[in-house]
Amino acid sequence: MLRILFFCAFFLNCFISNAQLINDSKNQSRFSFNQQNALSFGVDYHSSFRELSSNTTFLSTPLGEREYEIPRWMTGYSLRIEIPVFRIFKINGGLSFQQNGESYNWNSPTTDSTFSYQTSFKYIGMPVQLSIEYGNKISIFGAIGVSPAIFNSYLQRSQWTNDVGSSNSDETSIQDNCNSFILSFQGNIGAHYHINDHFGVQLSALYRKQLNNTYKEFEDYIHKAFAVGFNLAISYQF
Repeated sequence: MLRILFFCAFFLNCFISNAQLINDSKNQSRFSFNQQNALSFGVDYHSSFRELSSNTTFLSTPLGEREYEIPRWMTGYSLRIEIPVFRIFKINGGLSFQQNGESYNWNSPTTDSTFSYQTSFKYIGMPVQLSIEYGNKISIFGAIGVSPAIFNSYLQRSQWTNDVGSSNSDETSIQDNCNSFILSFQGNIGAHYHINDHFGVQLSALYRKQLNNTYKEFEDYIHKAFAVGFNLAISYQF
């Protein structure tokens, strides 16, 4: 997915460069680079998973059943502002509520026993990206940068049934084994529909890859989350 995102960004850059050359030579293009300030509120819907390995500098604990965890669909929210900085580029920054996670499902092949859990790592993020947007009524845009985030909470919901069909559930909330800060790469590419001179709707694909460990230095595992999904946002230009 990361290769696809970079290919799309490269294609977008080539398209914009070619369009700018045409505009400069003929001076009659109906399109232009968007250099307006913009405020947006967005909702992310993404598939989150992780790279997980034993912490070999500590105890080299085996992954065990965690090896069979699967991705989990999650949501996030962001409030951002875009400010033109130089030539065709903008700085895109703000605040976000960010979630990473994974899940696990097990079913006994011989009885009615089952076990499952859903894990959430929640953060308050401060994404900063360099963005570019080209077009008028319908424009295309791309953004690339980093998202530093402060750890907010951890939650794991578990459900199980025994061999006679009796079910139960539990919640676990542990915060002392997680890093207080993570840093992630983030990229977006999408389209912006301008309803009028001020309001618009943005739809973009997103990719986020965590660069440091979710857990503290001497915990059992090295855990780095990644997410692939979409962002839908309402924008206000001024």
